[in-house]
Parts: sequence; C-alpha cells; structure tokens
Amino acid sequence: MAERLRVAVCDDDEAALGIISSSLKDVFAAHGIDATTSLFPSAQELSQAMPTRRYDLLLLDIDMPGLDGITFAKQLREQRDRVDIMYISNREDKVFDSLRVSPVGFIRKSRFLSDMSEVVGTYLEQRRGRHSQSTVMLRDSDAVYPVRVDQISYIEGQRKYQAVHVEGRNSPIVLRRTMGELERDLADEGFIRIHKGYLVNYRFIEVVGSGEVRLTNGEALPVSRRKENETREKLLEFVQDNDRIVF
Repeated sequence: MAERLRVAVCDDDEAALGIISSSLKDVFAAHGIDATTSLFPSAQELSQAMPTRRYDLLLLDIDMPGLDGITFAKQLREQRDRVDIMYISNREDKVFDSLRVSPVGFIRKSRFLSDMSEVVGTYLEQRRGRHSQSTVMLRDSDAVYPVRVDQISYIEGQRKYQAVHVEGRNSPIVLRRTMGELERDLADEGFIRIHKGYLVNYRFIEVVGSGEVRLTNGEALPVSRRKENETREKLLEFVQDNDRIVF
C-alpha cells in the first residue's frame, strides 16, 4: 500500500493552486506516495485550519498580501510547530530569509517543473530517514503479527478484548488486554484516548469536531464531551513534535 502524505498548498494566486496541486500529486505518485492536498488562497485561512487538521507538509508562496509565507512560518516556529515547510515562489531573493524557518526545500516558479521533481525527491529521501518506524508484535489467539506503529489507526474497546485496526487489513487484530493497559503503553507514542472505548493514533486524525473525531480514511469515531479539549491539546502536542515518535 502506498505511503500517504497530507499537504497544504497556500498561494494567493488561486489559478495557480490547481496547477501546483496537480503537479505535486504527480511527482509524489512517481515516488510511490499517495498525496492528498488542501488548497488555501491565504496564510490566514491556512492558519485557521491548522489547529484541527494535521498536515505533513506545507507548500507556501512567499509574497502574499496580509500575511506572507515567511512571517507565517516564523509564527509557527515560535509556537514550536515544526511541520515540514517547502516554499514555491518567484522571490528568489528571499531564499536566505526563508532559511530562518528551516524549510525542507525551495521551488522556483521560474523553473517549476524541474525544481518540483528535484526538490520533492530530495525531501522524500530525507523524510524517510527521519520518519522510520519500529515494528511492534501483536499477538492474538492464533498468530503473531509484525505491525508498524504508524499503520495502527485506532484501537476499539470490546470489554476484556481490544480490536486493533491496522491500515491495509480487512479485519482488526484482537488482543486480550485492557484499554487502560494499552493507553498507558501508547500514551507517549502518539495515541490519544478520545472516549472510554477508543484509543486513536493521532497520525490518522483529520478533524476533531463536536462530538466526533474524523479520521483520514473517512471514518467518524465518537469523542466524549469531556475529552474534546484534551484531544485537541494532545493532537497539537504530537504535531508540534513533528512526528518524531518511536515505539
């Protein structure tokens, strides 16, 4: 199954957004990556979306009215948000200014296609090195399954048994363990207890809404009222840690 990547593209030229998004998906696909893109015509709109949505990569224009791409990135870094940032701009004179926010690449619009392929390729090599995941062994009554932690989407409580939902599997792996035990074991590894019956991998959370958490695969899970704010806070903490979580 192809690796997934969530990308936010921000450019005040709305006509360019679709072109950038389409080209970006093609380049990622050539590297075996299934990229989904969200498009924003301003940094302000992207900023409003980020508290409840997780992105692996921000692709920002620099010269935008109101809030430019570099100033926006500085604000994120001041908030300890280390999300990957890549610039796409005609402002080649701003390359050195952009280095202050540690971007993962700079694509020149004047050399859009060639830069896109080269910069994205280099970024993916670096990312794979940073985001390597350990394998955990899950044992049910019949077998032992090696599973990467970033493939576990959520755990569903079934009294004495817990159903571990794994990306790419048609049925969950059922463990004879309590939800409390799994919550303790996984609390520092990117899993959030959103409800007495659900423990969710933050990597799969798309939106924390009123009464539910929507996952990147479209599933909606209930979040208890007293857990909503805590879920949002923990999600933000894990995102700010830039996914550098090892099981």
